[in-house]
This record gives sequence, C-alpha cells and structure tokens, in this order.
Amino acid sequence: MKSEEIKEEKKEKEVVIPEFYRDLNEDPEQKGLWHYVFRTNGDRKPIKTEDGLPHKLDFNWKDMFPNVNDHVEVEIGSGKGNFMTDYAEKHPDYFIMGSEWDYTWAVFALERMKKRGVLNNAAMLRGDVFYFLRDCVKSNTVDAFHMYFPDPWPKERHHKNRLLRPDFLDEVARCLKPGKRFFYWGTDHKEYNEIALETFDAYPTCKVVVRNTAEPTEGIQTGFERKYKREGRPIYRSIIEFEK
Repeated sequence: MKSEEIKEEKKEKEVVIPEFYRDLNEDPEQKGLWHYVFRTNGDRKPIKTEDGLPHKLDFNWKDMFPNVNDHVEVEIGSGKGNFMTDYAEKHPDYFIMGSEWDYTWAVFALERMKKRGVLNNAAMLRGDVFYFLRDCVKSNTVDAFHMYFPDPWPKERHHKNRLLRPDFLDEVARCLKPGKRFFYWGTDHKEYNEIALETFDAYPTCKVVVRNTAEPTEGIQTGFERKYKREGRPIYRSIIEFEK
C-alpha cells in the first residue's frame, strides 16, 4: 500500500471526540465557591455536545462579582489560598478569582478567605481553568494573571498535563485587556521553568520583562514558596508582559 493511501486510511479512522458540556454554578452552601464541572445524567458520564463544538456560556464577571468595578485578576492554581487571601485583602478594589481542580483544596482556600473577610472581592473556581477561560470568559476583560508553583508533572508521560502551552497562552492573550498586561509566574522546578519561559519567548505578543529574578508579587509568598525556601530550593519568578 502506498504511503498516501496509508495516510488517507488513518485519516478515515480518526475519531473526533465531541466537547463535553460544562456548567458554571455557585455552590448553594458555600458562598464564593463556583463549580465548573461536566454536565451528567447522574451517572458521572459527561454529556457530549451534539455538534462536537465547545459549549460556550454567556458569562460576565458581574455574575461572579455583583459589585465588580472592572478590575479583574485571575490566579491559576491557588493551592491553600495564601496568595489569593493576602492579595485580596491588600486590594479591596480588585476582584480576584482563584482556581483549583481539586474540591478539597478549593474549599480549604475558600475557608481561609472567609476567615479573612475577603469574599466581597474574591472567589474560588473549582474546575478546569483552561476550559473556563476558553468557553466562559469574554475577550478583553482580565487585568492580570498569576500562576505560582503549579504541579510540574515531572514524569515525561505526564507532561501533557502541564497547562503552560501555546493554546493556553492563546486564551490568556485573548482574555487580557488591550495594552500592556502582566502574567506573574513562579516555580521551584528548573526544567518546567525552562520550558515555560521558552513557551513565553516563542509566543508572538509576549515579552519576559523580568526573568527568574522577580520578587514575590507585592511581597506575598505562597505557602509552597516559604516551604521551599526553608528547604533551600532555588525559586524562579518571572514577569511576562502581553501587548495587544
């Protein structure tokens, strides 16, 4: 069989997996906790869209923050909520959404925010933030992004789970408002940091303005950062500017 025929046969066998429906709802028992999860029939099996296209939601930041004043920032992977809570407390005029895939961590962060009284201008998303950005957030509505000490997925077979990739930066760039806007990045993992900075460097509208030597954002260290510093691990922090 000729190579062209083999390619054509493979093409015919490819199966396009339709996108899943995802619904965004505030937890009825936990103010400030928003769930962005698969829609199911009660059997945990996600319902697929009929046309195989992304399920887009008519979401506005006012839905999450009724008193929003047009300044919104997003933290990707908030962990136990150390940064989110301190930052929201320092900036009561900012509206900040944190995110975590794991329900336990999302609730832990929310409880910290509750105790500090910042739920007027902060909220937690439990779900996949990439799809939330892609399918919910309108263009030109976010002022800054923060991403500190994400899971590096160190095993090669797990690298596909890393979020910092070109299609994610497409959504970041789309969601950021026009002008010069920042993405704050920090990690202790040397290899992931190198890959991340290569990804930023290769992206058309990105410029790494501080490479590896940035101070903690407004002096706020995450819980992981304090732990890693005690252990003597190197910390890599950068500030990336997006222009459009």
